[in-house]
Amino acid sequence: QPSGTMAGVSPELVFLFALLTSAACKLLNHSYLGCYVDNTNGSRDMTGLSGLKQLGKFHVQPAAPLVNSDEMTIELCSSVCSLGRFSHFGVQSETQCFCGNSFGSQGVAAKDDDCNKNCRGNPLQRCGGINRNSVYSLNYSNFKNLYTVVKNNSLFIKTDGSKTSWPAAAQSDADCLLRCSATADCQAAVFSQRLLACHLLAFAYPPASLTGPDWTLYQRD
Repeated sequence: QPSGTMAGVSPELVFLFALLTSAACKLLNHSYLGCYVDNTNGSRDMTGLSGLKQLGKFHVQPAAPLVNSDEMTIELCSSVCSLGRFSHFGVQSETQCFCGNSFGSQGVAAKDDDCNKNCRGNPLQRCGGINRNSVYSLNYSNFKNLYTVVKNNSLFIKTDGSKTSWPAAAQSDADCLLRCSATADCQAAVFSQRLLACHLLAFAYPPASLTGPDWTLYQRD
């Protein structure tokens, strides 16, 4: 056996093995940007969750669109919005979380005193006010083309018909991941060895139809 190789294993699978065993969670932090007006004449400032009804374990209220939780904290909202790699999030009225890639569409920053509601999940934190978002930026590490493997994944996305996944031609899981790595908006991928099918995902979770024992989820780090 030549030095530095694995007998009987294709270079593609050697690459995949290294890819998966090296995986580490992406770094994430957030920075406070200010208190901003929301819900002017029924218009929402941050609408990144539009079209979603369910995002993993989080129920999305599509009319807003927002995630509402009695356990809301700044960290919880940042975790929700990182599932779509959004650049910003806003917390409002103690329990509400909004995601988006822009903010401030309804004017300049409001007074910080307008964001005077404590987070329901951590009263030491401020979670906006009535029609006021405490806005934060989300800062990510650059993608390293590493993936976390989730077998038998049961978490999924439910939408109102909006598309959050798209098929990609691939004959192996390594090929599927290469296609995800080459696509800037790909947050994760699912692959079925039995079906030889690959789907790239706009969020960290797939539609329910792409969950179950046939599918392995690869979340991009």
